[in-house]
Amino acid sequence: MVLIALLMALSIERLYHSPDALHWQFYLSRWQHWSASKLSDEKWQSVLATFLRTIAPALFVGLLIQLLDNLLVTFLVSIAALLLAINCEPARVSYKTYLKAANRGDDETCQEYQRALSQYAGLGEKTSVNQSLIWINYRHYLAVMFYFVLFGSVGALLYATFRIAADAENNPESQDNSTSYWSRLLWFADWVPARLAGFGLLIVGHFSRALPVWIQLTSTPYSEPKSLLFEVAENAEDTPQHPDDKTEHAMCQLKLMRRQQIFWVAVIAVLTLSGAVL
Repeated sequence: MVLIALLMALSIERLYHSPDALHWQFYLSRWQHWSASKLSDEKWQSVLATFLRTIAPALFVGLLIQLLDNLLVTFLVSIAALLLAINCEPARVSYKTYLKAANRGDDETCQEYQRALSQYAGLGEKTSVNQSLIWINYRHYLAVMFYFVLFGSVGALLYATFRIAADAENNPESQDNSTSYWSRLLWFADWVPARLAGFGLLIVGHFSRALPVWIQLTSTPYSEPKSLLFEVAENAEDTPQHPDDKTEHAMCQLKLMRRQQIFWVAVIAVLTLSGAVL
């Protein structure tokens, strides 16, 4: 059931335009606004209370699945949870606009949507397009898949919650620094999946060239997950680059990440056939 739900969610996400209402942030932001207005007492403003209030919607989904204890409901909720956690329609639109602008030589528009992609990825404004695409692909697909396989719908939604909360506290426009723990929690949440994603890049890319980089960064406990992926992806890519082409590098890196996504779906399929994943 895990494999079928995953395949259906990925297919729907690829084939159909996703509205704002099909994004976990849409519901999480409304829940936070409502709960903050209802629970305005000082005791609800502590770090622990804020943390529990933020993850409550994801936990509620898990509790609902357990209470109903119905295979069909679990299956449908799994698909919905994956769609909510994966949805990255704004990034897809920005990337397509960037490619069109690059093909017609519009440097100003390219820079505008390069900044939009880096902001959506939760990275600095000067981040390259290919790095933003790698990080978006990892955080919205691979990491969500990892936690969905391990913990089901709750795992996928909890990771999406950590991702959204960390991006909110890292937003330059945010004036609230009282919840600076989300980025640290997300770092721990990314520790294992990022290393697995790096291994996947070895398999679908230039294995012998990227392997030493992956071993070096993986064996360093405090290496940043995004730095690990960027370095491994750069070495795993085996396509000649043309410095004057603004689209080739990004397209090659994106194809590399998509091949890796197919690889992990195949791994999940093998685990399902062997009975390790239900």
